[in-house]
Amino acid sequence: MNDSKKETGVSDAFAKRVRRHVSGRVRDYYAIVSPGFEACARQELIILGIDESDIRVSTGGVTFRGRFVDCQRANLHLRTATRILMRIDTFTATNPRQLEKHCASIPWELYLVEGTRPEIKVHSQRSRLYHSDVVARAVKEAIAGHWEGSSAPSVSADFPQTVFVRLLDDRVTLSLDSSGAPLYKRGLKQGVARAPLRESLAAAMLICSGYDSSRPLVDPLCGSGTLSIEAAMMAKGMAPGSLRNFAFMGWPAFRGRQWSFLKREAEADAKAFNRPPIHASDLDAAACGKLSGIISDNGLSDAVKVTVKDFFDCEAGQYEGGPGLVAINPPYGIRIGSSHQAADLFQRICRHLNAAFTGWDVALISPEKSLLQTVPFAFRQVPMRHGGLRLKLLLGTVGSASTTRQGRGKA
Repeated sequence: MNDSKKETGVSDAFAKRVRRHVSGRVRDYYAIVSPGFEACARQELIILGIDESDIRVSTGGVTFRGRFVDCQRANLHLRTATRILMRIDTFTATNPRQLEKHCASIPWELYLVEGTRPEIKVHSQRSRLYHSDVVARAVKEAIAGHWEGSSAPSVSADFPQTVFVRLLDDRVTLSLDSSGAPLYKRGLKQGVARAPLRESLAAAMLICSGYDSSRPLVDPLCGSGTLSIEAAMMAKGMAPGSLRNFAFMGWPAFRGRQWSFLKREAEADAKAFNRPPIHASDLDAAACGKLSGIISDNGLSDAVKVTVKDFFDCEAGQYEGGPGLVAINPPYGIRIGSSHQAADLFQRICRHLNAAFTGWDVALISPEKSLLQTVPFAFRQVPMRHGGLRLKLLLGTVGSASTTRQGRGKA
């Protein structure tokens, strides 16, 4: 047998191992989600075809069972997740030697390109292996030892890899990050405004509110335009991951032909509008100008109309097809200055909504729990975190009886 036939045989055998252990195997994946919005991610997974019985919700994430193709679809389509981890192994370890020995037994060549030295991220709770540097070093040395003698480059600059190590009560869970950059980085924006709303939070805000593109959406304090852009992508059926790359593209299991099919499949759901159903406005002309450019450059102009306008000049009668949804992420924290200024603006916003948008649904972020009693309409609340702040997402309808406010609960 000549060398080329030998190489082909080895290649075929390796491809079969990858199919058997990675791409064709049903395993657990974990979607990291901002606390409070796990139910949104669960619903997104069900829409993607994951069986309800294969989904488990926990605080800060959703576990689902599936194959590698399901992982790719999740990265491409999930709007509310931050990243998707592929579970590799779970075992018990109480000292560095045990940890390194078990990690050394894992067939890393099935998960990583030969020579890859991944970044190691560690979280330990109630475990004897509590020092993150010690844990990371043991895992790094195990993987490096696996490649001993390899002349391959240490890591792909295009698809850097990260292994997550979680220890809980001496149980170790090893996971490989399939996403790379956080999923809220859609690939649309160049540069950001101060304290922007993360895209995944904006999407969760819209999903929780029951956003429907058949009704108008008003984003009257749009700033950098995250809410309007997310709404436009949802309205047009545009997959949030369609403009970016993912870490899994550097895995041995990745096949470009299959990925191209998944993207074509997503593009088949694309829609176009004769009249924009989304109305973004702000007093900041420069922000509106930048947003208009982003919308135009990414083919969203048919879905979003951008106007320089004061929120307090916005009224329901200006938007055809209503009542619809008003979505507001008001200035707070570093965007406005003092908490007193933020509270005063929030109360003025609520009064204007009550006067000018009767019958419209509202999705409004409240920066302070003490402000909830000032809201003049009934709402339910969803806890959320943004920029290190504990906030409340208020979901209600303007004109509904405010006496029901005391009975609200989480979404």
